[in-house]
Amino acid sequence: MEHATSTKNIKGIFFEESTIVLGTGHTQKTQTLKNFCLAEQIDDERIKLTFLGNEGNPTGIVVELPYEEFLSRYTLEPNFKVKTLKEQETDLHIARAEKHRNRKEYNSAEWEYTSALKLDPESIRAHFGIGTLYMEMGDRDKARSVFEKISQIDALFEEENKHIFNEFGIALRKAAMLDEARSHYLKALEISPQDEHLCFNIARLYFEKQDWTSAMEWIHKALEINPLFREARHLESMISQRASVSS
Repeated sequence: MEHATSTKNIKGIFFEESTIVLGTGHTQKTQTLKNFCLAEQIDDERIKLTFLGNEGNPTGIVVELPYEEFLSRYTLEPNFKVKTLKEQETDLHIARAEKHRNRKEYNSAEWEYTSALKLDPESIRAHFGIGTLYMEMGDRDKARSVFEKISQIDALFEEENKHIFNEFGIALRKAAMLDEARSHYLKALEISPQDEHLCFNIARLYFEKQDWTSAMEWIHKALEINPLFREARHLESMISQRASVSS
């Protein structure tokens, strides 16, 4: 097979996207991951891929792909950025915090999240982590304070933080910040208008406020996007029952 490109024309950082599903039911969310590699064209038929870790260093995994398969799967990343030492240290503190949290070592987890925020005051992951930690510890006032700060960080609504949208809205609802949760979900929908889970969670907000009309409107939007959404069908039934009782 002939190609329009010349031998050894491809060289640079490329990525392939993969999607993983986390959680179940209405808490289910998808997260898109980018797997980076250094691609070098060997000849007209083959591309060598050297996969890179989070720090941009080779992982030791090297494979060869046919030229056409490489073009169909991988995308050039001209702005590939290796994490700075500060970013790596921030990630390390957050990882430690999550380990402490899983072991119910809340004070140690709080210290690690706080250390991460000292390094990066705009870290969405650290803010969200410590906010939900306070919820877990039963300190709703501190949690509300953190959530108010998060809602002011524009980076929350960037594509790379998309997986946090639903989680943050749920955390706001659990903190009884219903109006803030609604505003958050509506803003998130501007970025992901076909996300049935966002519509479902807005319906839940209205359900808790006993606004049956609005709740039904939003649950129908969720079902229009995904007619097989089992939890949405269940909530639709509950809304109908409550609405008929109150009428």
